[in-house]
Amino acid sequence: MLVCSQCKALLTSGGGPCPDDGARGQQVDQLPIGAKVGTYRVVRLLGEGGMGFVYEAVHTTLGRRSAIKCLRAEFANDPGVVARFLQEARAVNLIRSDNIVSIYDFSDGTAGAVYFVMEFLEGEALADLEDRTGPLPMPLLLHLYDQLLPALAAAHQANIVHRDLKPANVFLQRLESEPYKVKLLDFGIAKL
Repeated sequence: MLVCSQCKALLTSGGGPCPDDGARGQQVDQLPIGAKVGTYRVVRLLGEGGMGFVYEAVHTTLGRRSAIKCLRAEFANDPGVVARFLQEARAVNLIRSDNIVSIYDFSDGTAGAVYFVMEFLEGEALADLEDRTGPLPMPLLLHLYDQLLPALAAAHQANIVHRDLKPANVFLQRLESEPYKVKLLDFGIAKL
């Protein structure tokens, strides 16, 4: 990825100086804190996996917190990997469920990187909760499955199979009204 050395704006890989300040770009593997990605500013790295990074970001005008999932630069030139990555955004938006993470926007690489913008979630993955506490009590498990099963049913109703259902992809959002609100994540290998 190419980032302006001065203002940290994400630049198209075609090169040339930054259109905002004329500074030259620098290649980065990971977005730096403060990087400008479209209308969002990167606040911090939330996590990384084999295919990419997830950042907390804030919309520069609206102030809305979001998460940006960005494909690693070494995969951004592989049309098959990019198609699979963007399929996740498409799949999620075909499903109507409050228990599936919302994706608002995406870039297919023309803006300098392959990424999508999704809702910011506070909480932890079910896998992390299990690691921290050990086996979960049955009433809590029933509460979680009461949310997870309708989300999967909504996906199946839209002819989408998740194919990577595991505790790491079940996020437990913390809300004032609901300490364990389920959000199903990572439809990257979903079958449409």
